[in-house]
Amino acid sequence: MDILQSELPPVWSSNTVLDVLGMAHELPGDPVSTSELLKHVDATFGTEVARKGRIYAEKLNIKQRYLSRDLANRLEGPRAGHRNPELASAAVRKALDAAGVALSEVGYLIGHTATPALPIPSNISLVADELRYSGPHAEFRQACTGFANALVFASGLIASGCTAPIVIVGSETGSAFFDPARLKEDAGQLVNLVQMGDAAAAIVLRGNAGQRPSASPLGSLSQIYYGQIGAGREPGFSLPHGGSDCTAAPSGVLEFSHAFGDVRANGPELFIAGLRAAGSVGLDPFAMDYLLPHQANGHMDTLMAEHLGVDAGRVVVNADKVGNTGSAAIWLALSMAQERFERDQSLLALGAEATKYMFGGFLYQHAG
Repeated sequence: MDILQSELPPVWSSNTVLDVLGMAHELPGDPVSTSELLKHVDATFGTEVARKGRIYAEKLNIKQRYLSRDLANRLEGPRAGHRNPELASAAVRKALDAAGVALSEVGYLIGHTATPALPIPSNISLVADELRYSGPHAEFRQACTGFANALVFASGLIASGCTAPIVIVGSETGSAFFDPARLKEDAGQLVNLVQMGDAAAAIVLRGNAGQRPSASPLGSLSQIYYGQIGAGREPGFSLPHGGSDCTAAPSGVLEFSHAFGDVRANGPELFIAGLRAAGSVGLDPFAMDYLLPHQANGHMDTLMAEHLGVDAGRVVVNADKVGNTGSAAIWLALSMAQERFERDQSLLALGAEATKYMFGGFLYQHAG
């Protein structure tokens, strides 16, 4: 059966065209290879998980990642300078520099993350503080499809008449929500260890009709779409403690719960739903120069080639080098790949999130 002909779930979409004025990213510290990471954790915590961890890492093709913490202690926050708001603000500064836009010109600052520095105030308010930005801001508490919801909001602002640049930043410091002592008893935590990466990435947007005459956009975003198939399903990935339902973690350390068996079972349906949604807004994956899928693992190029029949060389993948960076992943991959794009080339982003099985994406066209 043609997977693009399956039933289409409800989808929000927008035809608003957003000019991309600049994008950039920030990674914490030096890259840490999988072998270094597993050797360090075993030596520090006596976990003896290196052999199994290497097997998981090979299946996921995650060779290295960047981490905001040293993993020297169980109860340990990010290093100074690598807190979530610090990474996010650094990415925003770089993106504004690339766009040639002053902070004072920004009309709205939008953030999305699943790993805020604090439950409240919002992470984006702390980013605004780091930047000394006095304008309005908003945040989505979301992981791998945070980029899509942020674009929904940005396109609405622009459609309502906002002509000032809008900055979106996705950031993640998931390594802080990890307890090395739990590795032996929970296989999901070992998957988290070898899969996760920390990062922030930002993009500067402006309504296509509202650009300055002197502005020379890097490219454009359009045909934004967003939806979900998670109603009635248990979360595939969650942070079950620290909220008002359960304020304290039994182990003393907040950690993500990863039902990777459920994610594997529901993943194909989520992928198909995202492809169908893209088709519903007129986006044909076979007509694109590049595809940018959710960066769940470093095999996304071969998986897309196997299941969709596209050339693996057209699939943008960086998870093998940075891990799964959650809410930062799509912007990070787009930012890291921008130098390979040629004038008028197109890219289809296919985001997917396992928390409550959301999908979303957009068309990026490079101006050169």
